[in-house]
Amino acid sequence: MKVFGLLCGCLSLVSACVSAASYPEARLANDAVKMAIYLPDPENGSYRSVRFDWSGLIHSLKFEGIEYFGRWRPEPVHDPEQHFSVNGPAQIFDNLGYGESDTFVRIGIGVLKKPEHEKRFNFTNPYQILDHGDWQVNTLEDSVEFIHTLLSDNGYGYRYQKTINLNEQGFTMSHLLENTGDKTIETTVFNHHFFVIGEQNVDEQYQVSFPFVPQKDKSEPRIKLQANSLKILNEIRDDKRLYVPLTGFANTPEDHQFRIHHHGLNRGIDVQLDQPLNKLVVWANDRAISPENFIEVNVPVGEGFSWSAEYRVY
Repeated sequence: MKVFGLLCGCLSLVSACVSAASYPEARLANDAVKMAIYLPDPENGSYRSVRFDWSGLIHSLKFEGIEYFGRWRPEPVHDPEQHFSVNGPAQIFDNLGYGESDTFVRIGIGVLKKPEHEKRFNFTNPYQILDHGDWQVNTLEDSVEFIHTLLSDNGYGYRYQKTINLNEQGFTMSHLLENTGDKTIETTVFNHHFFVIGEQNVDEQYQVSFPFVPQKDKSEPRIKLQANSLKILNEIRDDKRLYVPLTGFANTPEDHQFRIHHHGLNRGIDVQLDQPLNKLVVWANDRAISPENFIEVNVPVGEGFSWSAEYRVY
């Protein structure tokens, strides 16, 4: 496992450091947006568990003095080995090769050991990471690039590149997944965003809007679907989190967008992807709200697949 230092024309706005009170991070800024991103590191990283991709974890994004990410759980102690000690936007890939042998692969994490008698993957289990792969991080004043390469003994291999670029009112997160192994990569990926707008609790001030008319399959008295939006009706408690699968979208990139708006602050964030939606869930706890937006990923051997997400804060 190698973690490369910053390859950059670095200024004081950009840092990658470890201290007793902090985790490795990059700080990006332009005239309007300031961002702090935790960096992948198997020894000192802020997140070292096995559920989420280790790259691109934003622990702060400020625009005009308003915070859009941040802590989404109330625990007083941060534990990097726990799956919940993560910051958004946190991406999750389905397993590669689970059940085919005694190991399996999780993109953005590495090669994991499968317990002998386990029949089903459980993201809360403390799986042993046998191979972290190689991480490279390249940082400039207003962008950071993560490159994760891995070649496993079970035939799966990849080069995964994620790049975050700041702009005048948010950022772009672009991805490229290249298949360098002997087996086709067939998976899905979704983003557990964990938006914390203005450090406000999740209640009736929040509304999520779409370019389509959302539909739900089960009763949920804490929300109301009206026209093209989902409105929170009651304060969400952490011990009874919101989880609402939605349908109604078409299989086109035009429907893969949403807006999260906080009425009290008159602030929010727009998200748009360039790939069709495969599945959509709106999740929330007391501090964070997160549309979980899934896409399909199918990469034949020797080929690549790219996708991009635009984030506009206001």
